[in-house]
Amino acid sequence: MKLYKITNFVIVALVIAAVYQTGELWLEGTSSHNFFNVLMQGESQISKEADGNVLLATRYAVGEGEGTFSVYYPDETGTSNLLHEANSVLNEILSAKDSQAEFVTADWKEILAKRCIVMQYDFMVSADEYLSDYKRLKNNNKMDSFDYITIIPSKRPGEESKAFFVNSKTNESLCYTTIKSQSAADFYEKLVTDKNTMTYISTGQKTGASVIWRNLFLPQWADLPYHYSSLREVPAFEKDGVVSRVNMESTVKGFFRNFSVDWSTKDESGDFVFSDDQTVIKYYPKIRVLEYYSYEAYGNDKNNTSLLEGYQISCNFLENDSSLTTDIFLADIETKSNETIYYFDYAVNNLPVNLSVALQEKIGSKHAITVTIRNQRVKKYQRYVVNYETSPGQDMELDVQFIDALDEANKTYQKTVEEKVITDVKNISLGYYVDLTGKQGLKWFVTLYDYLFVTDTLTDPVAEVNNIS
Repeated sequence: MKLYKITNFVIVALVIAAVYQTGELWLEGTSSHNFFNVLMQGESQISKEADGNVLLATRYAVGEGEGTFSVYYPDETGTSNLLHEANSVLNEILSAKDSQAEFVTADWKEILAKRCIVMQYDFMVSADEYLSDYKRLKNNNKMDSFDYITIIPSKRPGEESKAFFVNSKTNESLCYTTIKSQSAADFYEKLVTDKNTMTYISTGQKTGASVIWRNLFLPQWADLPYHYSSLREVPAFEKDGVVSRVNMESTVKGFFRNFSVDWSTKDESGDFVFSDDQTVIKYYPKIRVLEYYSYEAYGNDKNNTSLLEGYQISCNFLENDSSLTTDIFLADIETKSNETIYYFDYAVNNLPVNLSVALQEKIGSKHAITVTIRNQRVKKYQRYVVNYETSPGQDMELDVQFIDALDEANKTYQKTVEEKVITDVKNISLGYYVDLTGKQGLKWFVTLYDYLFVTDTLTDPVAEVNNIS
């Protein structure tokens, strides 16, 4: 038997089991007291107070307890209306006097069997930091961090509502339960999945454990090929192929308190510079990158901005960029000794937009947007200044399921890395892929160990491999 056959190791065997057991479903057509309640200390020219109404999530899934899910990315800067309401219910569960906490092994089959919303983080969040404002709740250091929060609201007032904090690496979870949530029943009625041609299944619902720990929900189609719209890249500062100073200055002025066009210069390289005594903004038209840098005094070099406070400051700051019209999501966080860096990427039609390695090298960043926070201030902001629009018709096709993409990635791993049985499938996801050629269709992204494989969504794919370590 060839080494690349995936059926000979346990992880993907569980995936196949999940696929088999949910096959029938495919054929059917298918925050005031939480950690965001922080105020910025002091005032900068483009910063606003953190309002405490944003529930952090890279993406979130809604399920009606019937085995299929809808997956969404925030449709506002960092949030959505449904996340606002989820935050209220979560706050009630954690704040209720009768709230009971239990440290248990996560049973995804049980957790996802009822109507629920699942918030997924693409990084680990400190459990102690999250619960720091809930003095009554005792974590007892049983859980260091988590990357999923699942809320199961009660169907009727007086019934139990639950919130699970899950670490998908260890499968440990903290479960909080109350019967005192006032808004849970109303929220229950709003958790309805979309009835469209692309639905999501959970590999953990039928197996009892997440078999691909970074992405619990995978898309599946009842009928193939699946038709969808390609993307068109729209440079925000260009008109008819050349830089529009009107468009550029309209955006740049949002980063200054009293903007003057007299502050602008154009250097020998053709790059634009805007500056006052505290702020410098540069635009590099050849690579379409905007950079903001603040020289404002930051106090000491110690990073005294909490992880989640910095996230909300980032979201508030992003509202100053009036040229940003495409949805974005939080892709990663990097913490250093004196600053925290938040990375954002674009999302279209509830699918992420992934930049190719060549494009990343061109713009000098692995992500479309970078926000660097130091001492409650944005020190640096960098953005690949484009937006994305879908084509008017469904001009693209997809006919490769995730299990086939996983098999193709495994073949490529055996050929290009080493021949061994794969035991670490970190992630499988579907998303748009943008490279230097202008081709912007859907691809599968499969992470095996520290290697990312980009495979086609049409038959006879050619896989691209990138070392992400």
